[in-house]
Amino acid sequence: MSSPTSSSPAPTPPTAPTALHRTLKPRSVAYVGVSEASPYAHSVRRTLSGSTETLFVHPKFDTLFGRPSVPDLTELAQPVDVVFSAVSAARTVTVVEQAAAIGAGGVVTIAGGFAESGEEGTLLQARMADIARAAGLPVVGPNGVGVINVPDEVNMTMLAPFERRPGGLSAVTHSGAMIEAIGAAGHRPGGVGLNLLISAGNEAVTDLADYLDFLVDDDRTTVIALALEKIRRPEAFFAAAARALAAGKPIVAVKMGRSARARKMAASHTGSLVGDAWVYETALRQAGIQLANDIEELVDRVQFLEQLPRQRWTEVRGLAVLTATGGFAQLASDLAEDIGVDIPALEQLQPLADTVPGRPLPNPLDATGFADSIPGLWESIVDGYAAEPAVDALLFTSQHADWDIMNRRMADVFAAAGSRLPGKPFVVAPLAGTAGTWLEDHRACEVAVGNGLLGCLRGLHTMGRFVRAHRRGQQVRPAATVPALPVPEGAVHDIPEGRMLSFAATMRLLADSGVPVARWAVFDGAVAHPGFPGPYVVKLADVAHRTEHSAVRLNVPDDGLADATAELREIARRDGLPATVAVQEMVAGHGEAFIGVQGASELGPLTAFGLGGVFVELLKQVGGRLAPFDETTARELIGEFDATGVLDGFRGAPAWDRARLADVLRAAGDLAAGGRDWIDSLDINPLVITADGPVAVDGLCLLRTA
Repeated sequence: MSSPTSSSPAPTPPTAPTALHRTLKPRSVAYVGVSEASPYAHSVRRTLSGSTETLFVHPKFDTLFGRPSVPDLTELAQPVDVVFSAVSAARTVTVVEQAAAIGAGGVVTIAGGFAESGEEGTLLQARMADIARAAGLPVVGPNGVGVINVPDEVNMTMLAPFERRPGGLSAVTHSGAMIEAIGAAGHRPGGVGLNLLISAGNEAVTDLADYLDFLVDDDRTTVIALALEKIRRPEAFFAAAARALAAGKPIVAVKMGRSARARKMAASHTGSLVGDAWVYETALRQAGIQLANDIEELVDRVQFLEQLPRQRWTEVRGLAVLTATGGFAQLASDLAEDIGVDIPALEQLQPLADTVPGRPLPNPLDATGFADSIPGLWESIVDGYAAEPAVDALLFTSQHADWDIMNRRMADVFAAAGSRLPGKPFVVAPLAGTAGTWLEDHRACEVAVGNGLLGCLRGLHTMGRFVRAHRRGQQVRPAATVPALPVPEGAVHDIPEGRMLSFAATMRLLADSGVPVARWAVFDGAVAHPGFPGPYVVKLADVAHRTEHSAVRLNVPDDGLADATAELREIARRDGLPATVAVQEMVAGHGEAFIGVQGASELGPLTAFGLGGVFVELLKQVGGRLAPFDETTARELIGEFDATGVLDGFRGAPAWDRARLADVLRAAGDLAAGGRDWIDSLDINPLVITADGPVAVDGLCLLRTA
């Protein structure tokens, strides 16, 4: 099954959650084109084992699976909530038409041969979408693998049978095989329980934003997993993500198509446009969505959020790790530092650690096998750590295999303590490999069962990040919350990169938007005194890449303005460049940054930030946020560069004024959102950090072509 294609028509506006309820949580299902010899017959049999009413439509059979069958949907004697179509693309259009005619709640289709297959398929998909749109009919797919409702045992899928347990994780994927992978990774001791598994396919009618919006209100969904290639309606998607965060429902996502080769594969196989990976990762994190690199990691990251009730979720700022082996105590410390989980020293618990032979450090604690050989010692250790206020999460890791009898008793003691303290996550996990099936018993006591040391730390890290994002109310604001700005008046120059706004118009735009700029004046004729003291920077104003033409003069005194201007105008004549000259004050500072504005990335207006000068090439680090954003978000963006040490004063330089820098970033974000209809890109470079705050000394603004 190929991935969804972006050559398909734009999806319809959001489908009403009530309509999707009939599609995803139906009381009745009509299977179209599935016989007892069909490769999808197993889906029918699994559905028949539940309580959902099952109907059959097939032109060749009067009975199927011991039930009556009719030739087409219009001959059903009763309404139906959802139709599962297993017929060809052309016949699927007829099925959708008939489903609309009989008032069905929705259609799930697995057929290929639509927009992913070329022009003919695109037209066919457009026809199907028009029919569904006119009737307000949700359609899952086409070119997907269907839908599985695990608790209700409703199977509308082409996937082979796989083991699963009911639970609170709902998943939406663009690649259908990811659903099966989530099931496989989640079906282990501990693991995750599954609720709704949705293969979005081409999203001809119903898209990712619709599904996410539905899952926010679904009472069985506690955590949401996404495996996505493209977000087709960013504003609706991020609005749904904000609702999920406010409702306390974490979202963890795998973004596919991040590498250049993966993007080429998507294009060559399906014509799908895969967005810039950096923009996606930036935007998803900004929305409070946690990221994973693959399905195994995704399941690791959601495992404790699905297993544990919400009242046990904490910020995980004080993780205590208890183990019976020194090597893994050291490894836990190393991995926690890599992932970003805080394992405090807990020096106040050293007297308790001293009761263990060898007097280990208190955290991570190597309790050794002797802790269980001294009556009451292990119990007192666990109770002491559990009662410590600085500890807000506990992990006991040992081999915990089916043959590990000694550590089973230690795990039981640990779990018993966890059941007595409901406000913290308690986790038992194997050091590596598959956990013993006996660990499952602890889930009934609200004790989580993890997947190895690395998997546990991933899961706890995700829990902590989500709790912090939820408390902060993180979200991506719609660009439309900032009034649209008019295109500035001023000259526009055609350059190889596009249409460039003049230097004067660009500097006025920045100043009017709240970005401090260095004093400047422009001259088309003779250069007069600019009205502010020198020394000066003199440059050809309306040239995008001045250094390539040696078109900048620095530290020009008052009596050198005429000569500098003459030199620059000779360069303009020689190279065929605009002859307007800009005179600016020389701005002295103790640091440089740059700000980049993109008026319309794939997900919306974007503001990028980085360190300037030598640090651009040295660090190769850029941060960004979708615009607009608030001061807290601006400060978080600045904080991404804390590890460089530059902002706190490099080699004796003064510290940067973060408050003023945040104000400038926020102003640039508002400019990005306000100019969303006409800004292609705007570079504020350099932004000089002075004793009085940041000052923009140059700007390059490219306008979007019609």
